[in-house]
Amino acid sequence: MGRAANLSLGVEIYLDNHLIEEMDRNHVKELGRKLHGHGIPCTVHAPFMDLNPGAFDRTIRKVTQDKLKRAVEAANLLDARTCVCHPGYDKWRFDGNEQLWLDVSIETWTKVLGEARDGLPIVVENIFEETPSTFIALFDYFENKDLWYCFDAGHFNLFSTIPLDLWLDPLSRRLREMHLHDNHGKSDEHLPIGSGTFPFRELRRLVNQMPTQQIIFTVEPHSEATVIESIKRLKEFLA
Repeated sequence: MGRAANLSLGVEIYLDNHLIEEMDRNHVKELGRKLHGHGIPCTVHAPFMDLNPGAFDRTIRKVTQDKLKRAVEAANLLDARTCVCHPGYDKWRFDGNEQLWLDVSIETWTKVLGEARDGLPIVVENIFEETPSTFIALFDYFENKDLWYCFDAGHFNLFSTIPLDLWLDPLSRRLREMHLHDNHGKSDEHLPIGSGTFPFRELRRLVNQMPTQQIIFTVEPHSEATVIESIKRLKEFLA
């Protein structure tokens, strides 16, 4: 915690399925007090393994809703800046039927948004999506709600079938967070910025055209060895 404070960084707190089940409200409150005492802002990343907000199966959808609501509860207690969720759409599981996913997932997002304190943005992150069409439809439905977009550079590099500018342009007004990591287009390597094939120079150009004061920039190194390099590259990207 002291190291993050010394580096003037916030932290992303990932709550996996098991942590959510075992969550103690008092422990979460105490963590929030410690973070606040060190001047460290945080975001919360909700669980996603085996879950799907748009699941056609009611039982799976109910389990997903319960876990996402608990993640939002933790975000409330921590006074988090955002709570990040995976939307759950991919063309293979839904046979390309985006409307089916949207119709079913609306129930989930309505309940998740209802759990959030005033001022807590719920942000949905691209994973397997090839185009932004499902996000556009979701944001159109929840036009006046605190539902926002998290752009994940690494996932875009793996799955998008359209250029970066055509992806970001229709979502820019809902953009609240970016997960900046790299890969070589084959697997989700979570490398430091510039270590793979994602077009970060183009992203920087596009970011320069946006009102960036509301955007949270997050690095997600998956190994301790790359933490410092990831932070260094992020600061260079934002300079």
